[in-house]
Amino acid sequence: MIELIKNENSINIELPFFAQEKYLSSKSPEYGWFESELFLLPFIIYKTYIFKRIVFTTEVIQKKTSSIEEEKIFLDKVISHIKKYKICDFIYKPNPSAVFRTYPQNSKPFKWSSYILDIESDLDNMIKKMTSSSQRTDTRKALRDGVKIEITENIEEVYSMCNETLLRQKIPLSIEKDEFIGQFKNFYPHSMLMFKATNNDKVEGVIVMFKDKNNAFAEYSGSINHPKNGLMKLLNLVALKYIADNFDIKTYDFIGAIPDIIEGSKEAGIQKFKKDFGAKLKEGYQFNLVINPFKYKLFNFMLKMSFKLKGIEYIDPVEKSKSLSKTNLQV
Repeated sequence: MIELIKNENSINIELPFFAQEKYLSSKSPEYGWFESELFLLPFIIYKTYIFKRIVFTTEVIQKKTSSIEEEKIFLDKVISHIKKYKICDFIYKPNPSAVFRTYPQNSKPFKWSSYILDIESDLDNMIKKMTSSSQRTDTRKALRDGVKIEITENIEEVYSMCNETLLRQKIPLSIEKDEFIGQFKNFYPHSMLMFKATNNDKVEGVIVMFKDKNNAFAEYSGSINHPKNGLMKLLNLVALKYIADNFDIKTYDFIGAIPDIIEGSKEAGIQKFKKDFGAKLKEGYQFNLVINPFKYKLFNFMLKMSFKLKGIEYIDPVEKSKSLSKTNLQV
C-alpha cells in the first residue's frame, strides 16, 4: 500500500538532504513523500499555468533492506497512485543526484550515474589520489603560490559568479536569485556552506555545498573566465578537508554524470574535472513518464518559445544528455 505523506514529522527515519522538508519546500510549496513499509520516495510538484509536473528529488530510500524487485513493485505502485489521483501531467527528469536501482514499468528509463569521492582530512593524500599528474602539479603550485581558500557568507558575490559561469557556458539553467537567497537563509550553516578562492586579492572561484549528516553535495560552482591553473581543484579539496575536519562526513557527491559521455564537449570537460579527483562512478538509472501527452507537448513548446525569447535554444534535458552519450543512454 502507498501512503502520501505531507509532513516530515510523520517519517521516522533519518532523511538525506534532498529528501528533507526544508529542501523540498525551498523548491516548491507542493511536495511530499510516497511511502510504503519498505520504501520512501520524496517529490516536488511544479505548477506552471495549466501544467503540473512531478520531480523525484532522490532515488528510492530504503527503510529496510530490500531487493531490487521489491523496489520495482514499489515504483509501479507509486505510478498507479499518481495516475489514479491525477497528481501530475507528467513525471519529469529527477534531480541529477538521484541514481535509481531500477525503474517502473511503462516508463522511459535511461542510464544515469554520479561521481562519488571519498574525502579525508589529509589534503596531501587527497591530492595524491588525483588521477592526472598535471592536475596534481597545478594544484600543488596553486597552494605554494598562496591561493587562499576560505568560507564566505557573501551571497551576492557567490550568486553572481555561479550564475555568470552558467550564462558564459550557455547552459539554460540560470539560478533564481530569490531561491538562492532563500536557501542561504534557511540552510546556512547547518546544511549549506560556501567557499571562495582568492588569488592576488581577487576572487577567482566559488563553490556551494549542501550537506546532511553523512554526505556533502556539490550544488553550485563558478569562476572567472580564466582562473589560475589548479585553483578550482584546490578550492574543492580544501573545502572537502574542512568538511572532513568538522563533520562526520566521508563522501562527496559531485551530482550527476553521463556514464558513457562522448569526449570533446564542455559537459565532458566538466565530468573529467570531477573524475580527476579520483571519484568513482555510481551507476544506475533515471526515468520519466508522460501521463497527459497533449499537455506534455504543449508544455515543451511553450518552454522552447520562452527560452527563444531570451536568445537561448532550449533542449529537453533528457534528450540533451542522450545526445552526449555513446549509447544514447540506452537501457
